[in-house]
Amino acid sequence: MPAFSQRVIVAAATILLAVVAAAAVEPYPTRTVRLLCWTSAGSPLDVMMRQLGKQLGELYGQNFVVDNRPGGSGVVAMAAVINQPADGYNILSTTSSMSFTMANGRIPYEPANFTVLPAIEAEPSAVAVRADSRFKTLKQVMDHLRDKPNELSVGGFSSAGFHQFVFYRLQQVGHFKSVWVPYKGGQEAGLALLGGHIDVAVMTPSSATAQIRNGDIRLLGISSEQRTEYFPDVPTFKEQGYDVVEAIWRGIMVKAETPRPIVDALVTAVDKVKQTQEWKDLAHLNMQSPVNISLDAMQRRVADEVNTYREFLKSSGLLN
Repeated sequence: MPAFSQRVIVAAATILLAVVAAAAVEPYPTRTVRLLCWTSAGSPLDVMMRQLGKQLGELYGQNFVVDNRPGGSGVVAMAAVINQPADGYNILSTTSSMSFTMANGRIPYEPANFTVLPAIEAEPSAVAVRADSRFKTLKQVMDHLRDKPNELSVGGFSSAGFHQFVFYRLQQVGHFKSVWVPYKGGQEAGLALLGGHIDVAVMTPSSATAQIRNGDIRLLGISSEQRTEYFPDVPTFKEQGYDVVEAIWRGIMVKAETPRPIVDALVTAVDKVKQTQEWKDLAHLNMQSPVNISLDAMQRRVADEVNTYREFLKSSGLLN
């Protein structure tokens, strides 16, 4: 083939590829975006998603509509996203608990099925009691559970496997046995604690902010590395001799194979939202701390979490 003809063919192919690429990265979004939330309306995760949808809508000039799909510890919502095109128009809420759900081996999804955007916010898990409880320290609870396990009931959000993970970790380091009483939500666990149906709750503080602030619920310890600005007087588990350090993060994810330009656009938009005073005020109200992590590091973190939870479940006899 003559050199001139080859150059013409190469030039034509280059132009064609440029046209295809331009079409593939058309402006995003151009229509309504669904934000699927795997918890019920009014939950802390739902509150985050609604605020995020409101501000992304204002930023993009498009509708971001929250669609609550509770059920199966996130499986219902995950399936709804997996069954849609990988185009960024179906965005799923996610947390550390969803990593736990993937780890338990009872669902068909793995981290590789999704692209997880950098975590937006985080908070520790906490061991909580009623204000009038006879227990004043975490050690008193742990000692009682070790010596008289049948006299106390411990409960929490059953769908949020993260809290069960924290509880089992405390069992290991505290050398006690106890039965976990499951509830459908963190708010229900808090109400059960206030009603005297359980003696101790393992929960996220954001699920009972009002009760904590007015003194009806007292925190005996939190699972963070250090004390937080929201609980300066509450010691960490580690400070009290129990080496359990975990944080439950919240964020969003999209179906794997979503074009990188769309993912990058969402990352940039969420970062802009996080910098607004409106977002910071809501985060402060709900006792949330910001998270700084890259997109690639977030993928590794989720994969590592799933592996860690899976190994823990196996070693505890909870997973074959």
